[in-house]
Amino acid sequence: MTRGVFRNIIFDLDGTLIDSFPGILESLGHAVAQVNPSLDLTDLKTHIGPPLPEMLSRMWPQHDEEIRKKVLYEFRSDYNNRGFLFSVAYPGIPEALHQFQALGIALFVLTNKPKAPTRRILAHLGLEFHFREILSPDSIQPPLSSKSEGALLLAKKHSLIASETLLVGDSPDDLKAARAVGFAFMEAGYGYGQFDEIVTGKEWLRLKSSTDLAKVMD
Repeated sequence: MTRGVFRNIIFDLDGTLIDSFPGILESLGHAVAQVNPSLDLTDLKTHIGPPLPEMLSRMWPQHDEEIRKKVLYEFRSDYNNRGFLFSVAYPGIPEALHQFQALGIALFVLTNKPKAPTRRILAHLGLEFHFREILSPDSIQPPLSSKSEGALLLAKKHSLIASETLLVGDSPDDLKAARAVGFAFMEAGYGYGQFDEIVTGKEWLRLKSSTDLAKVMD
C-alpha cells in the first residue's frame, strides 16, 4: 500500500482495536456463577465476534433459551458496570490511530457491541476522540440487523468512496460488510476470527500483528 490510497478507515472493535476477552471472560464468568455454574466457558474465545445472543446460542445450543437469556441479563449488568474496564488496546493501536488522524484520514468504528459499553471502553482507553463516528447496532432505531447494513449506512451518511475506504476487521462478518459496499478489506489476523475454517481463496491483506497497523499507510 502507498500513502494516500485510503482516505477513510473503518475499524471493527473487538479483536481489532481492543482485546476485550479479559472483560468478557470476567463478566460472563460472573453471569454463569449466578445462573448455572455448570455452563462451559472453555471455548469462549473462539465464539467472540457475533452479537451476544448469537454467541451464547452457539456456545450452548443444548441449553434452554431461558437460561441463555438469564446469563445475558447478568452479563450485561456486570459488564456495563465493571467488566468493560478489563478491555485493553492492542499494542500499537493508539499510535496508529494518532498517525492516521494526523494524516487527515477519517476514522470510524463499526461494531456488533452495544453502544453503551463501546463508548465506555473507548473513552476509558482514551481513543474515542479519534473517530468521526462510532456505530453500534443500537446507535439507531430500529437497530442495525448486520454489519453490512452498518457499512452501507456509513458509506451513505459520510459519502465514502469505496475505492478510498478500507475496512479492518478480524471476522468473516467484517469481510461481508466490506464486500457489501465494495470497500477494501484487511484482516486483523491477531484477533478472534476464524477465517481459515470459513473462508477460502483469500484475496485480501492480513495483519499478523497489531503493531503492523501503523505501516498500512507507509
